[in-house]
Amino acid sequence: MFDRDESLQHQVPTSPDSRPRMPLSARRLMLVAAVGILLGILAGRFLFAGLILAAAGMTAVAVALSYRPGSRWFSPVTWVVCVAGALWTAATAGYWLTVTTAADAGQQVPAIASPLFYGGAGCLVIMAGGVVTAAVLRTLRARKTPPGA
Repeated sequence: MFDRDESLQHQVPTSPDSRPRMPLSARRLMLVAAVGILLGILAGRFLFAGLILAAAGMTAVAVALSYRPGSRWFSPVTWVVCVAGALWTAATAGYWLTVTTAADAGQQVPAIASPLFYGGAGCLVIMAGGVVTAAVLRTLRARKTPPGA
């Protein structure tokens, strides 16, 4: 059997050049998100609400790509990306709901549609900026860390 102390130690997986790799949970999230994006795009051809699933999948991809190497891969930047992505997905769903409801009723688009659109676009920019920030931070940390450390 395993010694209790040895089983609780978590080794960070490394690549052949001994740099840390993407954590397993982030890789799994990436796979699930990719399936969500594909299903959302396919469903979006027949039902526009399917594109909301694609937006949620994009949020999950962004969260997975904003990882931090190590056993605790959910960094503060990941939390910012997660919240911005959830707000973007909610704003996208709200915008879609207001526009389609107005179109079905043959009325003018409500005034709330414009703030939903611009708020969602702002959250999308924050989410994308968070992913880029996380990638830059990983690169800078990898350069500071000597190989094999």
